[in-house]
Amino acid sequence: MSSIGIGIGPERLLAPAQLGVDVSENRSALNNKSALLSQRAAIVLLLGALTALGAGVLTCFNGGTLASAALVGSAAFGAGVTFFHSVID
Repeated sequence: MSSIGIGIGPERLLAPAQLGVDVSENRSALNNKSALLSQRAAIVLLLGALTALGAGVLTCFNGGTLASAALVGSAAFGAGVTFFHSVID
């Protein structure tokens, strides 16, 4: 019975360019990608999330349950996103 050792071959320690793989077009494709969200959309969603967090925390501190805080927070998120969407140009 022979023992077979499992190890990392030397080719796994090399970078793709050292193995002869052309990575130049992959790097240029990464630089040409556009952003997932615009800055305006990110700000609107961030302000909506902060509004929801504030409404949920205030509901909890006022004696509400976590379920009611989540419901109030989600309603505040929708209202906040709608408001900030119309206000921020």
